[in-house]
This record gives sequence, C-alpha cells and structure tokens, in this order.
Amino acid sequence: MSNATSERFLLWATTFAYLLIALEVLFMITPFALYFYGVYGPVLEWLSQHSATAWTTEFFLPHMVFVDIPLLNGLAYLQSMFVIGLLLFFLAAAPLYYGRLTGRGVVSFGPYARLRHPQYLALAISGLGLLLYWPRFIVLIFYVTMLFVYYLLARNEEWRMKREQPGSYESYMASTWMFLPGEPGRTLFRVLFGWLKPKGLALSLCYLVVMGISIAAAFGLRSYSLDHLPQTQIGELQLISVYPRPAEDLAELHAAAISSAEVQQFIGEHQTHLAYVMPADFFLTGLILQEGPRYSEQMLNRYPHLRDGKGQAHNGGLVKFFRLGYKFFQTIGSTHRVYDYERVIFVETISLEGQPAAVGEGLRIGTTRLPALVVDIDSDSGEVLFVSKVSGNNAWGQLPMPNI
Repeated sequence: MSNATSERFLLWATTFAYLLIALEVLFMITPFALYFYGVYGPVLEWLSQHSATAWTTEFFLPHMVFVDIPLLNGLAYLQSMFVIGLLLFFLAAAPLYYGRLTGRGVVSFGPYARLRHPQYLALAISGLGLLLYWPRFIVLIFYVTMLFVYYLLARNEEWRMKREQPGSYESYMASTWMFLPGEPGRTLFRVLFGWLKPKGLALSLCYLVVMGISIAAAFGLRSYSLDHLPQTQIGELQLISVYPRPAEDLAELHAAAISSAEVQQFIGEHQTHLAYVMPADFFLTGLILQEGPRYSEQMLNRYPHLRDGKGQAHNGGLVKFFRLGYKFFQTIGSTHRVYDYERVIFVETISLEGQPAAVGEGLRIGTTRLPALVVDIDSDSGEVLFVSKVSGNNAWGQLPMPNI
C-alpha cells in the first residue's frame, strides 16, 4: 500500500470513528440507536468499569445542567460552530470542484486565494462545535487525533500537487497559508519541536503534548463546572438543580419531598447521597431516567392540559432530534423558568469497587449513578403528588450519560 493510500485510509478511518462517537447524540434518539449501542454501548460500559479508563466516558462540560456562568455559557454558544463549519466546508468545496471540472490547474480563487486547505479548517471548526455539544473525553481524544490526521493528509496532497503541477504549486504555496493566517501552528512547532529529528518523531511528540494539554484543560473545565453547578448540600445529600435557582428553593423542595412517609422510608433503607431537581416535563429527563409514562395519573388529573401534550409527543427520529435541539438552544443563557410542578430524582451512587459511594462523591469519575426514586411536587403548595420507585436505568439502560 502506497504512502498516499495509507494516509488517506488513516484519514477516513479516523474521521469515521470520530463521527460515530461524536454523533452519538444523533444516533441515540433515532431508530438506529439499537444497532449503534449494540456496538458502541459495550465499549462505553467496558471503559466505564475500569479505573484507568472510566474518565473517558465522562463529560467535561455541563450538558444536562444549565448554569449562569459567562465562561460556560460562552462555550455553549460556540456549539453553533458545528453548523457554521459545515457551511464553510461546502462553500470551500464549490471553487475546488469547479476548478477541477474546468481544468484550471491549481485552484487559487475563492477561499483558496488565501488558504491552501480551507476545507480541513472548516471540518476542524465543525468538529470543535460538535465536541462542545457532546463533550465526552473520548470525543476529545478522537477530535485531537483527527486534527493531526488532517495535517498529514494535507501534507500528502501538497506533495502530490508539487509533482502534478511543478513550479506553479510551489509558487502558490509561497503566497498562501496552510490553515490559518500567519501559520502560528508552524511557528510554534518549529520553536518547540524543530530541534528534534526526524520530523516524524517531532510530530509524534507534538501530538502527545497537545493531547496531554487538551485532556488537562478538559479536566480543568470539568472541575470548574462542578464547582459552579446550581446545587446545595443538605446533610449527606448533594442536591443539584438542572436550572439555576437559589439554594433556599432547593432546600424547601427537599423538605417537601421528605415530608412523604414513603420517601422517608426509602431514604432510611438506601444510602442515597445524590438527587436532581427539575421540572417534571424537563426535556432531557431521559438522560437520568428511563423513558415511559412521563406523568403520573395523579398529576394528569391535577393538570389536565398535560394529557394533550402527552398524546402529541413524538417518540423518536429526526423530528425529535431537531425539536430537542431547538429546545436546547432556547435554554442557553436563560435562567428564568416557571415551575408548576417539580420533580426530585433520588439517585443511588456506586463506586468502581461496587460499594455505595461516599458522601460528596456522587459526581466523582467512575461512580455509577442509578435513578432510584422519583418524587413529583406541586410547586405552589409543596404537596407531594406522586412517589415512584424506578428501574435504575436511563433511557438507554445503564450506559454512561451526562450527569452534569
């Protein structure tokens, strides 16, 4: 196999693997979910069960919990780069294929007048937006790997073009940048790794350094996110709200929940150190709780208008994907919510050793989080409307899902 063929195979294999992992958020709500998780699910489960790899399945930015923090909200807005990057990719493709079809030799118009590889830059931008939307550590690993593979393929294409268009392509290279204006990446690479020979060894070391810095930065973001969640500690229970709200409100909801004798009995029989507070119709409930009847019969009797919504709900496919996406972007940067009825989900937390997790370790990497009890509360009166023990699964079984 020639070097060109090997590098191209490496590119497409890496890109395909990255897309399979990063587009998990799309597959998980389509009819393909069964097949997708039939292969990918066991991989996630295996990784999550070992101390050396459990971190790869975790999320390093909030996805389910919405915070009122400028840095994290700014990163959330950057998710739009996924769509912007795709648009730029197709815009860059037009002059390239036009030039090839018309036999114009070296394409040097449109975005190619300034950059030699605008399509790869566009894919990198789109991939970053997708990474910020579904920020698993394993997606980050594949994203960084994909960037280096793009570089290798770009160099291979330039080598081939210099053979096909001798002289003219060298002149084109001398007057254009590779990916970014000023080529800051090349300058930094020469300063830090230019002394190392051969270049392949230098590039390998650069890859390891960039990967290490990226993972370290992601861990820093995760720690920062955990410190800024809308939450409160009540005794041994860590209570997290999916939307920003005062700790006093959370404490009042907790007091209302444990006023139920059934809830008190459950807490007495189980070591539950983590709970989530959300509107009963929260659109990402499935990340914690297995889908099924969203509302109890008692709640439907109290709020009859919910019956229409229940009947009109879409159960899956692309319609649901875009509907959830629309709702998600509506929530970014917004903290005001109207709570007619609340839901508290008590979660059992289990350490990697299979024992109940200690107090304060419910969100620790490697901890398995299993929903155990759902309590629905009238937000005005504080009356407990419904208490239900649940299966211990999220909508996709016990696969690692966003917990922040």
